[in-house]
Amino acid sequence: MKMKKILSFNVILTLIMALVVDAADPKDLIIHLPFEGDGKDVKDVSPNKFKGEVVGKAKSVEGVVGKALEFKGGAAKFDPLKFDAPKAMTIEFWFKPSETVKCGGRMDILYRKNGGGRPHITFCRGGVTFGHYFATKAVELEVRSTVLEFENKWYYYVATQTKKEAVLYIDGKVEGKADAGGDIRIDFPEHGMSIAEDSGGGTFFKGAVDEFKIWSVAFTAEEVTKAMEAALAVEPYNRLTTKWAAIKSD
Repeated sequence: MKMKKILSFNVILTLIMALVVDAADPKDLIIHLPFEGDGKDVKDVSPNKFKGEVVGKAKSVEGVVGKALEFKGGAAKFDPLKFDAPKAMTIEFWFKPSETVKCGGRMDILYRKNGGGRPHITFCRGGVTFGHYFATKAVELEVRSTVLEFENKWYYYVATQTKKEAVLYIDGKVEGKADAGGDIRIDFPEHGMSIAEDSGGGTFFKGAVDEFKIWSVAFTAEEVTKAMEAALAVEPYNRLTTKWAAIKSD
């Protein structure tokens, strides 16, 4: 019986590993924040191993894949990230507002640690409920979501950018597009990066964030769908340590 349970665990583990393979190759990963810590620090598990810190109020909560970080007037801050501007880019993560967002005060999910620039991902800016604000080396642009209200539930966010265009996806569906017409400009190498607040202005996002990643490739629509489905497929098995302990105790 023990042997059968161990074999069953190995089969489950193999299936999970197959499911969590991302749409891109790991070498294309610029940063990956799984938020699996205790809520007091934030670790990048990409090859770059960027170092960040949690500032203000935040705690570890159950996420889409394992744990997530819930912000309550806090943020995850990174000093300038040393990487070259990619020729194409994907920003992806899961987010869950603490309460329904209908637009009152501005909230920033993604911004720079210091200074102005792009990209940033923001609720309630200039009458726009939710927008992805990006740039080329020549101009600053935006893609607006058509969603007017975000509930207290998990959403999957993906924004891709190439020299030709930027595309915004929510839960695997295209929410908007904008012409780019130039090389990508990303200001995190100069100004650092902040998750859940702008650069010191207090425009805190109140809610949870999980599996934040930036890639140096632009996902296709099919890859966006596959990445979302893979994360959701892992969810029932996200407590492998508990399962393994139960198997060993039998």
